[in-house]
Amino acid sequence: MPGAEPSQKPDSSLPDGTTRHVLTPRPPFRGYVIAAVLSLAGAALIVIAAAQGWANGWIALFAVLLALGIALGLTATWSMIRMRLYVDLDASGYRIHGAGQDRSGRWADVTRAALTESRSRLTLYHGQVARTHIVRPGVGDPREMDELAADVARRLDADRGYSQQP
Repeated sequence: MPGAEPSQKPDSSLPDGTTRHVLTPRPPFRGYVIAAVLSLAGAALIVIAAAQGWANGWIALFAVLLALGIALGLTATWSMIRMRLYVDLDASGYRIHGAGQDRSGRWADVTRAALTESRSRLTLYHGQVARTHIVRPGVGDPREMDELAADVARRLDADRGYSQQP
């Protein structure tokens, strides 16, 4: 699954020691199937209507059906790309961006981190009241959240001077 492993990209704009986790939703298969059916049906009906000499109104209607199928496929792809969530972790803190948000914080301010049982949300606690929620987009891959939680734990331990024994 794309984005399941954290990536360090030396050729990107990420500073050294920064890990980028990309949380992606699962592809909208149902939307793609409906788009394909609409597109194929529209195209086939246009060919049949033209070959049989049907009225131009029918051909226009089938062209609209074809256009709706293409639009649905493009919309499904656009929404999947737009819902990606990027979580950048470095020695000093984190930055969450994408999917309409841009938040950041320092490890020194995080008092606790907890992953929900369903592995759909990682919560970073900042004292008794403040919270930062990292929510897996759509019905994404739980392994992405496991990797993120493990990396957050390593970063928190390193910030506090703890050592992890193998």
